[in-house]
Amino acid sequence: MTASEQSTLVDEYPIESILNQISPWFDVQKTKYGGRGCFATGSIPKGSVIHRCSTPVGSTIAKPFKKEVCTTCFKYDYGSTMKSKISKKSGKNTYSIFFCSDECAEKFTQDDVNEVLLNNLIAVEKNYLQGLTKPEVELKEPKDLEKEYLEEWDKVATWESKLDAMKPTKRQNMIPRIDDSEYLEIKYVMGVLFNIYKCHGARISNYDFPELKPDEANQVEMVLFDLLYSSEYEKVKKYPYLLYSYINIYKFIRLSCTPELQPFINLSTVRAIIGKNLSNAFGIWSEVSDPSEDKEFLGYAVYPSASYFNHKTSKPGKNYASIMVIIQMSQLKFEELS
Repeated sequence: MTASEQSTLVDEYPIESILNQISPWFDVQKTKYGGRGCFATGSIPKGSVIHRCSTPVGSTIAKPFKKEVCTTCFKYDYGSTMKSKISKKSGKNTYSIFFCSDECAEKFTQDDVNEVLLNNLIAVEKNYLQGLTKPEVELKEPKDLEKEYLEEWDKVATWESKLDAMKPTKRQNMIPRIDDSEYLEIKYVMGVLFNIYKCHGARISNYDFPELKPDEANQVEMVLFDLLYSSEYEKVKKYPYLLYSYINIYKFIRLSCTPELQPFINLSTVRAIIGKNLSNAFGIWSEVSDPSEDKEFLGYAVYPSASYFNHKTSKPGKNYASIMVIIQMSQLKFEELS
């Protein structure tokens, strides 16, 4: 959503009340370092479940593992191909997304709306593979970031203003080639755009997390997502080459998404979605039996109501106490993505 739309949401809903109904064990308050964090309201017994968050607002699986990780529950079975899939044919080719079971495939279908998410994820697969036939673009970096950052995004806005007048075949030919890291980012952005579409115009009447129905929980998560800080520009300052990568991502999304998502695609929204995962995402990692083994990075997911836990803590002191948030599903861990 744009900054003005976010401001409207903040004004429209009792944000502080929503934040403090996330868990009975803590309040969410502003910190002296900026942003918000969790402050316990009392002693928390060991082993307490302090918060449950069942569905992310956006998630993504790394390209090498797309057949090996369940799209719904993120189950990973040591490299085995998932048992179920949903496929669609486009031209002579068939494209699929994968699930560990028919139940997870059915849940995906139930949460989808008129196959909008399915069609957009399939479009990513199709256009990624077609892009591999195009020449690789040489990696470049801006020489004067502050100046070129604005200039390059202005060029994208000018490019975008001409799209509607183009023939579909020309638009299709303009879809850029993307690499695996951009593929990873794009699938996450697609998921968030779908949830913006799904929640658009919905009225939230209940904020009590333990009692929320799935659709209500999703709506509240999207309100909380709008509160998250976007560190897109800070990331580009640290790694200037990302300016052109993010532009590539934006053009791919703008040219690939179905008509249902197009009204929600604009420069500020997509850049904010990218920036909000950078400091709030939970990495999805394979489980290992031996600490000396390397874990596989499988992807990541953003759970706004859980993001206040997603920070490293200082070195233990005399009165130190910490909470590690780990959501386990089968042989899988969610951990902080730094």
